[in-house]
Amino acid sequence: MRQLKRTGSAVAAAAVIAGSVFAGTAAAQAEDPAPAAEGAAAPATVTLPTGDRVTVLPNGSKAIEPAAGREDASFITPSSPTGDVIVVPTDRVAAIQSGDEDPRRYNVSELLRAGESDAAAAPESELDDRAYAGLVPDTSAADLTAAEDAQKLAVTVLNRDGKAPDGASMYWAERSGTGFDAIDIDENGNGSTALPPGEYVIVVDFWDDPTEANRGEYVLGMISVTIGDGPAELVVDASDAAPISVGVEQPDAELLDAIVTIDARAGDVNLGSGNFLSTQTDAFLLPEPDLPEFELGFNYQTVLTSPEGAPDPYVYNLAFVDGSGYPEDPAYTVADDDLATVETDYRDLGTPFAGRTCDYGDYTGRQIGMGFCRLVPTAVPSERTMYYTADPETVWGNLLSAGERDESGRMIDGFGVDYRTVFEPGTTERVMPRGGLSAAPSETFRINDAGTEVFGAVVYAAAGGNDENLVLIGPKGNMTLSRDGETIASAEGMDFYRDRLFTELPADAGRYTLAADLTQPSTTSVFGTDASIEWSFDSEGGAVDEFVNIPLPVVQLTSDAIEGGYAPKRGCQEITLDLRTYEYGPDVDAVDMTFEVSYDDGATWKSVDIDRDGDTATAELVHPRGATWVSVRMTAVDDRGTEVTHTTIRSYGLK
Repeated sequence: MRQLKRTGSAVAAAAVIAGSVFAGTAAAQAEDPAPAAEGAAAPATVTLPTGDRVTVLPNGSKAIEPAAGREDASFITPSSPTGDVIVVPTDRVAAIQSGDEDPRRYNVSELLRAGESDAAAAPESELDDRAYAGLVPDTSAADLTAAEDAQKLAVTVLNRDGKAPDGASMYWAERSGTGFDAIDIDENGNGSTALPPGEYVIVVDFWDDPTEANRGEYVLGMISVTIGDGPAELVVDASDAAPISVGVEQPDAELLDAIVTIDARAGDVNLGSGNFLSTQTDAFLLPEPDLPEFELGFNYQTVLTSPEGAPDPYVYNLAFVDGSGYPEDPAYTVADDDLATVETDYRDLGTPFAGRTCDYGDYTGRQIGMGFCRLVPTAVPSERTMYYTADPETVWGNLLSAGERDESGRMIDGFGVDYRTVFEPGTTERVMPRGGLSAAPSETFRINDAGTEVFGAVVYAAAGGNDENLVLIGPKGNMTLSRDGETIASAEGMDFYRDRLFTELPADAGRYTLAADLTQPSTTSVFGTDASIEWSFDSEGGAVDEFVNIPLPVVQLTSDAIEGGYAPKRGCQEITLDLRTYEYGPDVDAVDMTFEVSYDDGATWKSVDIDRDGDTATAELVHPRGATWVSVRMTAVDDRGTEVTHTTIRSYGLK
């Protein structure tokens, strides 16, 4: 197990670990919006040596934010047989291939595993110790080029003008999946390798950079190649490629960003290539290869926006995904009537801010290539029309973050919210965030690390699950872990969004209490001004090198009446309470649940009758005249004997 980097306070053998948050229901990334499906891990960000920032979201999607002055940069994301996320600006490929730059500093996955967020500053000792084949780790099963019967394969790459492109990335792979290596392409568009007779797939992408006079071009594809008993030649000609584009109804729509990827899968073999495209670059797709044993995939996603300052702003988030092969014509045209039109009202939680949205589509039938998320400046409050591809197999993650940021761009106070849905054609309305705070599921675990029992936990004491995942960024507080009344570890001043409690545990089974109290609320939110949560639970101990999730449930509040943090003062408000736990941990069921409300910030409490059916309960509230805030307190007991009590002051307001 890689040694964890420790920061923050440490009391009674406890450490507060920053930057490696294991998630709850609402994990919103502070640097960029959060993608969090319920219970997903928080995203993480790496700054590349070029200053460009790559955020890896919990579902595997990537958000790329070019550095200042590099807004028109484009990026390739070469497929790695190890599954690593690798992002390389196209203007650095030649330097990497010539040996002038280190490809390990562009392996985002490996940098994150090492706990490094600044690729340029990462010490050599924390970089990947594997050999690299060009841009990716070399995992060739054998040294095929040393075989006595290897034959030379000569490759020529031509752009659409019949000349050598500005840059190219190419690799071969055995169709059986047992061999893999890069083919270096020189400045003349030529390259070669030696391969034994057999069947191969050549994966290639190449590009011409944009200039003042000409738009850039990016071409990608796969080619089936047979090596026989003699030398072979392959010419990859971009004039054979079809243009990839999209047309929409709004005549003034401006392309903000796009991504295109291809892949081929057969058993454990996963080949692919892709590129985040700049607004100055056109994309082209080579003809579909003859690979009957592979499932071919294609993914093209675009973001188009209204011009800056438009009186009726809009954003198109479009996903064209095919898990059965390449499209016959990748030049798409869409009509607004075929899309989901979501009139979205973005709200603040007490303080107006310049925020960001990020919307990405996951193809549920089969994950194609990489995810795509473009950060779009979004003021809170503001309103905007959002258009989405309405496809029953595409789940959209719709994200908003807003708040105060430090000089590095890291959010230090604010909120993040997201929801996931499959859209249908037609017009609907949405408020983000809806609000209604309670708590979010904690991920709590223990593992035997080299003979030492280790415990870790992250807690969101004030968060929302009202048909969304909402988390406040900035609140700080204290956390204590005790066993049979004796304190094992405690920490003060924890950042509840970023930090987790990390401590050693006795190896045997025992009854534990984990408690968290908010002591410093968010300065930008009028909601969740105080909160506390406490679990009493059993832990069996003796994990024996296994990672064991300890399910700690919470009761989350939902209500259709709450929007933008407020519900109507008058009338009967219907409330739903759901017992929820960390998505990837063991299932638990409720055996008891209670609900109380306060209208004087917790000075007095009123018990509310609930109608519980399993893990869900309903209640009705008629608010007293003059009430302006609703605070909530819930308790629950699950079938594993875990008891939880949590309180949120100013869960939502009344208007």
